[in-house]
Amino acid sequence: MSATIGSDNWTATTVQATNSNGVVAIAGINTTTTTQIQLRTVGLSQPGTAQIGQGMPHTALLFESNTTYTASAVIGSGTITFTKLTSQEAEGTFSFTAVSDKQTSRTVTNGKFSVRFQ
Repeated sequence: MSATIGSDNWTATTVQATNSNGVVAIAGINTTTTTQIQLRTVGLSQPGTAQIGQGMPHTALLFESNTTYTASAVIGSGTITFTKLTSQEAEGTFSFTAVSDKQTSRTVTNGKFSVRFQ
């Protein structure tokens, strides 16, 4: 799992992923920087794009420097695209703009993942 956070390249050192009851959850953390990205989609069972935004059930979170940035049905926006999605694995891309409780935002672009579900 990798992405560009703002203008900085980020790569996860540990990735976990699950696919259960229509919920796909993918989390990557870089243990050196303690920066984490979490992606969650609801109701996807085949390749396609999940829109993150008002009224949509999908979410993306960025944990960075003791701050949580959220893109969800309430705030922020983005997409999670699955080019491959089976009961055992997923591949795809993501990008999102997430907002903290202090109303500051962070943009994540060029996101990529390739995971096997646990």
